[in-house]
Amino acid sequence: MKFILFHGAFGSPGSNWLPELKDKLELSGQEALAPAFPVDTWDRVTELGKNVPSKRQTLENWFTEFDAVYKTLHKGEKLCFVGHSLGPLFILHVVEKYNIQLDSAIFVCPFFTTLHKSWQIDHVNKSFYKTDFDLKKLRKLIPVSYVLYSGDDPYVDSKYSLEFGENLGSSVISMKRAGHMNDEVHLNDFPLVVDLCYTRLDLSLYQKFLEHYKKQSAQGYITETKNSGILKIKPEEVIDEGIFHFRHLSSDGFCTLFTRIQKFWDPESTYMQHGRDAAKRGVSFTRVIVADDGSDLHSPVLKRQVELDIAAGIHIYSVLWDDIKDVVTEPDFGLWDNSYVCVVRVNSDTGKVVEAELNSRLSDMGRYQDWRKYILSKAKKIRSTKDLIR
Repeated sequence: MKFILFHGAFGSPGSNWLPELKDKLELSGQEALAPAFPVDTWDRVTELGKNVPSKRQTLENWFTEFDAVYKTLHKGEKLCFVGHSLGPLFILHVVEKYNIQLDSAIFVCPFFTTLHKSWQIDHVNKSFYKTDFDLKKLRKLIPVSYVLYSGDDPYVDSKYSLEFGENLGSSVISMKRAGHMNDEVHLNDFPLVVDLCYTRLDLSLYQKFLEHYKKQSAQGYITETKNSGILKIKPEEVIDEGIFHFRHLSSDGFCTLFTRIQKFWDPESTYMQHGRDAAKRGVSFTRVIVADDGSDLHSPVLKRQVELDIAAGIHIYSVLWDDIKDVVTEPDFGLWDNSYVCVVRVNSDTGKVVEAELNSRLSDMGRYQDWRKYILSKAKKIRSTKDLIR
């Protein structure tokens, strides 16, 4: 999706929470544009006085700047416009003039007309004020929208934002003691706006996990900014990753379970239970026990694992590591919704997990899918614990 961010009067794309929002959208693999519209400075407007028209911040000048943005839009692409203060009003002008079909819009501290707070604000906003928009047309072109307002906004009384939301059919969200939702109240990061943007995205499972991972304040992640598509996580973070992908699986999952790291997993754990919950809700889930040695299949722990998995509807297979290692180089990995692979790496001497690697690169997905096919061609279907005996 493409996001276009609109700053307000006396503002810029580098002010308030816009830079942080742009960065987070781009880290999620989205395109985000934040044009710099012409503005006058407060001091200059004050110096020139009420009788001197605004030189830079006019509706005509902002349309001229937006023309360059409009040329980047493509028919049928999903668009979300996000505006602060004067930004929402200009969004309406833009949508009405250019007949732009939006997926959604987020309006922060919006208004239609004169605010009566300071003559400087009304002076530079004068050419933008409008109360006779074609609201029927705008509601069709902006089918989903949100209005955020605060009761203690020193510049925009809440009645103006509520009127704006009512006319656009927006979902209205009241913010407590948030002022004008700008850097005056130290709002340089706006998680709510970020989350509202994310609700409009059709993220891959991998992208969703990246967002989850960053929200946990985890360190050392590698983003998709350079199309790397690879993330390495610590052993202690593997369980959290697993629970996340089980909760969010939508279609299918495939994983191997290497008996050399049997001490790392517990068939009764929360992690394993989330996998079974995914199978119970209809996800096609296949687990292959990769035995380091044939005797590993006789383990009481493995027997319990199989009992619980079969009862949950998980498809269970077993295969000897020796039978696949000439083709498959990673004995413990999972392929989730064909969106990404989680590889669990083990110290061959100690049997301890040393790291996990998440990979979403399309260039690598084919290899792991081939591994899945090869493993299943060599594996034996387990229908009960009796099939564990070789």
